[in-house]
Amino acid sequence: MCRTEIFLGTNEEEWRKAQEIISNATIGIAGCGGIGGAMALRLARFGVKKLKLADPDNFDWSNINRQYGSSKDTIGLNKAETVGNLVYELAGDVDIEIYKDGITVENAKDFASGCDLILDQLDFYVVKEKFALHRAFRENQETKLILACSVVGWNAHLYKFEKDSMKIEDWYGINENTEKTPELTEKLIKLWSPKLPLFPTYEKITQWIEQTKAVPIFTGAPPLAEGILTQRVILSLINKEFPPYGKWLPPIPQMYIFDAGTLSGEIVTSDGNFKNKKELEILWSNYDK
Repeated sequence: MCRTEIFLGTNEEEWRKAQEIISNATIGIAGCGGIGGAMALRLARFGVKKLKLADPDNFDWSNINRQYGSSKDTIGLNKAETVGNLVYELAGDVDIEIYKDGITVENAKDFASGCDLILDQLDFYVVKEKFALHRAFRENQETKLILACSVVGWNAHLYKFEKDSMKIEDWYGINENTEKTPELTEKLIKLWSPKLPLFPTYEKITQWIEQTKAVPIFTGAPPLAEGILTQRVILSLINKEFPPYGKWLPPIPQMYIFDAGTLSGEIVTSDGNFKNKKELEILWSNYDK
C-alpha cells in the first residue's frame, strides 16, 4: 500500500478508487521550467502513469538556480526531453510523450487530446500559444480543467480555468496577434500578479525587466508553487476539492495567492489593478530614499 493512499479519502475503498484515478490519469504539462519540470517528477511519484510534456526551449545557465533537470551537463538540451528522461529513470513505468516544439497553434489539439487535466506553465506573455492551448482544452471533453501556478518574489499564485469559466481570451482582453510591447507586458503582469511583493518596488522590478530582458524569479519560490499546485491537482483529479474534505478554488478571474514571507493567503480577484499598491507605497517610502 502506498504511503499516500491514507490521505486520499475516508476509508479503504475511497483510498483504492482515488489511487486508481491518479494512476489512470493523463496529465499534460505545457512548459517544463522551474514549476512544470518539478511537477512532472512529483506527479510521477504520486503514481501518475501518463504524462505529456511540452517545451521548445533548451536549458541555459540562467536556469540552474531553479529548474528541475538543469545542470552543467544539460546546458543546451531540450527541457521537455531532459525532464521526460529523468522522470522515466525514476521508476521506468511512466508513459511520457514529448513535444519538443512546445505548444503550437498546430499541435495544441493533439496535446490536449486524452488529457484529464492540463497544467499551463507557459510564460504569461506567450499569447498565441496560450490561446491555442485553452481553445483545445475547451473543445476537448476529456480534459476536466486547466491549472497553473506562477511566482513573484515570495508569493505563489494559483489559477484555474474551467469549461464554463471566464476564457483566457476575455481575461487578457487582447487579440492573439497583439504586438508585444512594454505596455502589454505591464497589463499582463497586473493580471497574473495582482498583489505585489513587499520588496522591491514595482518600478525597480520593471526597470530590472527592461535592463535584463527577463523576468526575475526568487529561487525559493518555485518549490512553494510546486507544493501548492500538486495538492490542487490531486484534489481535482479525485473530486475532493470541496467541503468537508477540501475547499473549492474559484476560477479566473479569481485566484489564490500565498505569501511565504508573511505566512498569509487569500483569494483575490484579478481585474488588471494591483490590490495592495497604496499600502506598499507607504511601506516603500520608508526605505526608498
